[in-house]
Amino acid sequence: MRVFRVALLILTLLMLSMACLPIFGLDLVLFGRVGLETARVDDTNIHLFMVRSAAFATLATFAFNFLRRRRPLSSVAPLLFFCSWTLIFQPAFVLAYQEVTIQHIMFYLFTLVLVLILYRENKNEAKTIFVNEW
Repeated sequence: MRVFRVALLILTLLMLSMACLPIFGLDLVLFGRVGLETARVDDTNIHLFMVRSAAFATLATFAFNFLRRRRPLSSVAPLLFFCSWTLIFQPAFVLAYQEVTIQHIMFYLFTLVLVLILYRENKNEAKTIFVNEW
């Protein structure tokens, strides 16, 4: 079991680094040519990098919580974490690679409203997780 926890910790750190490196212009590639490469972020794929970073950060968060023996008490928790990480990575990528436009602001506000709704649903569902309402 200890080997599993160490492997999961290494994987968690790897996912966090893969989430954050593109903001600084680097990309960690683990297949083909293994190593650090220059991240080719432009107007056509900036949203892909945002979603990828938010997904890796979400996976790392749940892996870290698993190592701390904290389980999500709601089925809404993964969506809440993903949207929360999107709120962090969206402005980071926009500020690093583009100028702020009205579309970016609208996307950010939409995601913020979605996080608030998911947070409320997460709290409500966490109260009833062990109640037999299925």
